[in-house]
Amino acid sequence: MHGEVHLYMNLTNEAKVLIGIGAATVVILIGAVFFLSQNPETGPVSTQGNTVSDASLLIKDNSHKISTDSAKLTIIEFSDFQCPACRAAQPTVDQALIKYKDKINFVYRHFPLAQHKNAELAAQASEAASEKGKFWEFHDKLFASQNEWAEQGNPTDLFVKYATELGLDGGKLKADIESKKFEQRVKDDLNDGLKLGVNSTPTFYFNNEKYTGDFNPNNFNAKIEELTK
Repeated sequence: MHGEVHLYMNLTNEAKVLIGIGAATVVILIGAVFFLSQNPETGPVSTQGNTVSDASLLIKDNSHKISTDSAKLTIIEFSDFQCPACRAAQPTVDQALIKYKDKINFVYRHFPLAQHKNAELAAQASEAASEKGKFWEFHDKLFASQNEWAEQGNPTDLFVKYATELGLDGGKLKADIESKKFEQRVKDDLNDGLKLGVNSTPTFYFNNEKYTGDFNPNNFNAKIEELTK
C-alpha cells in the first residue's frame, strides 16, 4: 500500500492532470447514461423560450375540448386530478369559460405526476367516463372530491361510486380501470407534456405560448382579454 502511494507521489504533474480528467469524464458519462435512462420517452424539448415550436404536441384529435367557432384563443391545460394546485386553479378556469364563452376554446390534457399515487388511476377513470360522454362531469367530480380519494390505498371503489352518481355503469368503469384499457391514452398525454418541457401542474398554454402568470382571476382574465381583442 505504501509503495502505491509513493508511486503516485512520484508521477509528473502532467500525468496527474490526465488521470484527473479521465476520472471526471467517467463520472460525467455515468451521469449522462443515468439521466437518459430515466427519460426514455421525453425526446427533445419542443420550445423556444415560452413559445412551442411543435404545436402538434398541444392538441390531439382525441383531446378533451370545450370549443366555439367564434373563439380567438385556445387555452390548453396539462393537469393532474390529484394536484391541489390544479384544484385551486379550477374556479379561475371555470369563471373564464363562462365570462369568455364566445371567445375561447379550452383543452384538457392529462399530466399525472409520479408523486401523486392515485393521479394516473383517476385519469384512466375519467377516460372510462368519457367513453360514455361524461368526461367533464367526471372531471368536475374528481376535483370536488379530491380530498376523499387522493390518499386512498385503492380509490377504485370511490370512482365507481362517482360514476354511478353520474348515471354511468359503475361495473363497466371498474372493469375498464382494472384492465388498464385507457392506460396508454393517459401516457400519450403525459409524453406530449414531457416533450414540451412540462414539469409541474397545472401548466397552461395560451395558443402556442406558455402562460407564465398566476391563477388570480384578474391576471388570468387580463391575459385572455389581451389575446382576444
